[in-house]
Amino acid sequence: MNILQLSVRCLYRKWVRSLLLFFIVFVAAIFIYAGWACQSASIQIQNSSRQSVGASFRLEANESYRHKQIDVLAAELDKKVGKNMPGGLGGYFRKQLASGEWMTWTDNSFETLKLSDIEKIAETEGIRAYNITTTNTVVNPVNFTRIEDKDRDQTSDQKGVSLRGCRDMAYDFDVQQGNIVVREGRMVAAGDENVCVVSRELATQNQLQIGSVLEFNDWKEREASAVYAAEVIGIYDSIQKITQIMDGDSYRAENIIFTDLSFPEKAEGCENNPLYRTATFWVEDVDDYEAAGEAIRKADIDWQQYDLLDNSGMSDTMAENFSGLKSMSIMLLCLVLASSIFILLFVFLFWIKNRVCEIGILLSVGKRKSDIMLQMLAEGLIVGAAAFLLATCAAPYVAGMTADYLVGSQTELDREKEEANKGMVSVSEDVGEEMVVGVSVRIQGDVIALACISVMGVIAVSAGLSSFCVVAQKPKDILTKMS
Repeated sequence: MNILQLSVRCLYRKWVRSLLLFFIVFVAAIFIYAGWACQSASIQIQNSSRQSVGASFRLEANESYRHKQIDVLAAELDKKVGKNMPGGLGGYFRKQLASGEWMTWTDNSFETLKLSDIEKIAETEGIRAYNITTTNTVVNPVNFTRIEDKDRDQTSDQKGVSLRGCRDMAYDFDVQQGNIVVREGRMVAAGDENVCVVSRELATQNQLQIGSVLEFNDWKEREASAVYAAEVIGIYDSIQKITQIMDGDSYRAENIIFTDLSFPEKAEGCENNPLYRTATFWVEDVDDYEAAGEAIRKADIDWQQYDLLDNSGMSDTMAENFSGLKSMSIMLLCLVLASSIFILLFVFLFWIKNRVCEIGILLSVGKRKSDIMLQMLAEGLIVGAAAFLLATCAAPYVAGMTADYLVGSQTELDREKEEANKGMVSVSEDVGEEMVVGVSVRIQGDVIALACISVMGVIAVSAGLSSFCVVAQKPKDILTKMS
């Protein structure tokens, strides 16, 4: 009778002992699976109010290039009008104040993204839609009142409202993220002129409705500047407050008014001189996301002026914040492997202690110690294989729960750190969106292979160490214990 047959017979004869070993290996295999699965887990981020939207790229001005251009224009202006002389060139200006100090500034023509470059990118193959957003432009509300905190010092505030021009409001960041929802009327669409969408709070305070007309002009020249009118075509409700980019009631979420793309420049008194802050491009097929990005980067524009950001940046950032998941899963894996070896070692030692008679008989009929050790190993591997197959079925569920628990622990630690920091540093009011963090765990071929090697390795090490007591003893000593 060969070693495999002997192993099967022994397992069947001692079925209670075999069942105990099966259960221990099954539990160990489950957590070994979880450890390896967490190594390849991917962090997923979802807005609490809606599922994530399609893939997109965002175009912004490059800040480093901006500063270099200011230096270039300043040098050229020195050549044109002389050093320490007032003047302007290419959207860069300077003048000397009464105090003797010099003031420099730039206008919209210098700061804006170029419409021609945006349109070139929009024509790239694989882009299905795009949106252009202006900077939040503060203007004076002429025939209505804004939302204002009466207890706040308004001395340094512009005492206005913010206009955000959109080519297509449906693709605005706050709309896409579910921060706001237009519940009455409609959103601003491409081609609209002199229209706006207001907040529910602003509409309630001023008794506005669809069709109402709002008037605006330049907040710096409230009495003398031209007044421009926009028709209210929609009223939005805030699900999560829009992030306030600057202090003051002029920039508060309730005072943000969405308009057509060209209206803010009119009300600001800068008609035909827009200030486009960002442009966002949506990919036709999410599966071709990388290819679309490569195609965009080949567009014939001066790329040193811009930063092209992809919408995986948020996921990458959050995944980086949760980089502890990998180290925690490594720790979990090492702990499970070590404890499994330790527990199985004692199981096999107990197993051998209760098989002294069997071992003695095998030795007396001429069996070698190596054969006995191989039989022990074969029995462990047979039970381990059965336990591993069952663990493979349960692994996705347990691995997912384990990964979620690890990320939840990391989230709680980060929250505690944030709470602790609030007492030590100055932080702005939290008006960001509520994020839900989840983990995508897949039990794929590489994970199954690593888990299988780990489980069988644990059994082999445990069986080998426990069998050492057989090798270390002389046959005479083992036979003596039989009596």
